[in-house]
Amino acid sequence: MKAIVLAGGQSSRMGQDKALMKLGEKTVIEHVIDNLSKVFDEVYISGNHSNYPDSKGIIKDIITLKGPMGGIYSALDYCREDIFVCSCDMPFFSSELIKDILQKKEENRINVAQYKEKVYPVVGIYPYSFLDAFTKSIEKENLKMMHFLQQQNAKYIQFSGDFESQFLNINTPECFKNAEILINQLRK
Repeated sequence: MKAIVLAGGQSSRMGQDKALMKLGEKTVIEHVIDNLSKVFDEVYISGNHSNYPDSKGIIKDIITLKGPMGGIYSALDYCREDIFVCSCDMPFFSSELIKDILQKKEENRINVAQYKEKVYPVVGIYPYSFLDAFTKSIEKENLKMMHFLQQQNAKYIQFSGDFESQFLNINTPECFKNAEILINQLRK
């Protein structure tokens, strides 16, 4: 299984490419790549920019402007095998949490993380066998990930307890400030 960092968003709420913002000594996306690299031999970036850091390679969207649906579809088509995806804006998602998802997965199903009541469609396992379902959904312009997950009977892997910081999405300047506080606490 290959790992994919989803980095195709517009970062409209942030006002700049959130993946390339410096968080401590590294960019946000470098934190994600490092965490995935502890578990997977091959880590790719799904996105349309060429200035991302070293990884196994950058997978460009086959069909642009389709959000996470298009990025996952393009990665499945490129890799031709099951993939583990993680959004580029989740720098604290640990290798332990990734391993936990891999251990709890159900074969032949989409398996995504859920923390408390919130489902994270951009963190989990997408089997290659769902490529056709992605194709049909994109052709019909049905791009809402939650709707797609419900249609495909995805498994939600529950997490609770003290994982809140690991599920922190850096989407706004306020979230980034919280991430800076957290990274400084972790360095002490």
